[in-house]
Amino acid sequence: MHHIFLTKTGIYVLVFNTRKLLGMDIKSKEEAKQYLLFWLRSINIHAPNAPVILAGTFCAEIQEEIRRADKILCDLCNSLNFMAQIRSNKNLIFFPIDNKEGLHIEELRSAIETATREDQSIKEQVSIRWMAFFG
Repeated sequence: MHHIFLTKTGIYVLVFNTRKLLGMDIKSKEEAKQYLLFWLRSINIHAPNAPVILAGTFCAEIQEEIRRADKILCDLCNSLNFMAQIRSNKNLIFFPIDNKEGLHIEELRSAIETATREDQSIKEQVSIRWMAFFG
């Protein structure tokens, strides 16, 4: 049923646990990759032109491993031919964030705001009947 919420005019932020993606436990690492692949494929099918922002959590704990996480994510996205949709963070394909330490939250927020401003669908006129639905 998740596909009901995936619209072609959305902006998607795919949040994942970076520790699991880089973990020593092979099962946990594979589950993290499968989680990412599931959502990337779903977005690609239902919103093929929508921007996607990847946000990896717990990055204060794995600062030295950020580049390795980036490589894994690049490989996943390349395997799906998905790079065109990704909104990257400077030299990384993802935004390494940490809620506890407050790392890079502003950069992520700014990327979401920029993607929203650039989205042409927000300029489309909507029937007043839709407003009654949201009211």
